[in-house]
Amino acid sequence: MSTRWVTVQKAAELTGLPATFFDERTGRSGRWPEGKVWKWFEGRKLIDSQALDNFIDRAVCPPSTRGRKKADQTCRA
Repeated sequence: MSTRWVTVQKAAELTGLPATFFDERTGRSGRWPEGKVWKWFEGRKLIDSQALDNFIDRAVCPPSTRGRKKADQTCRA
């Protein structure tokens, strides 16, 4: 069973990102919209795990230049 609304700490555990990452994006910066990706409930900040997945999937990200060799390079053992 998947839980839709999770605490910041649980979201950090599930994604492998630090809790400060969530606090920064849900705080004053307003990078993540309140009510769509996160909300306050009984004094706790909750993250909508389904909306977060959708938000990340739709986010425009520059291609990474780290960690992978270009296709024309081959690895020789």
